[in-house]
Order: sequence, then C-alpha cells, then structure tokens
Amino acid sequence: MSNWKIRIGGLALMVLGAFLFVWSVKYIQAEWPQIFVGLLSVFSTAMGFALLIMPLDLHEDGPTPD
Repeated sequence: MSNWKIRIGGLALMVLGAFLFVWSVKYIQAEWPQIFVGLLSVFSTAMGFALLIMPLDLHEDGPTPD
C-alpha cells in the first residue's frame, strides 16, 4: 500500500471519528448506545491520528548497521 493511501485512510478515520462524536452527542438519547458510539469515535480518531503520524520510510534509508 502506498504512503498516500495510508495517510488518506488516517484522515478518513479522523473525519469518521468526528462525525460519530457529533452524532452521539447530538442525536442519540439512550445512555448505552451513546457511550458505545462515543468510544467508537475516540477509537477511530486515535487510529486515524496514528496512521497520519506513523513513520513509513524507515527501511528506505539504507542497510541496517550490524
């Protein structure tokens, strides 16, 4: 998978997390579904941020020193 696809996937996960957070706070009235969707929004935002800042070019610098 190329670098830009991973970065776009991370950005999409962050946008999905923000949408889920707004949806859980604004439209869900029951307690447990609101908690579940809120936790899912935090998880997807965190995974998206991790994909955005993940170093991808570690092995392209050259051979590893022995």
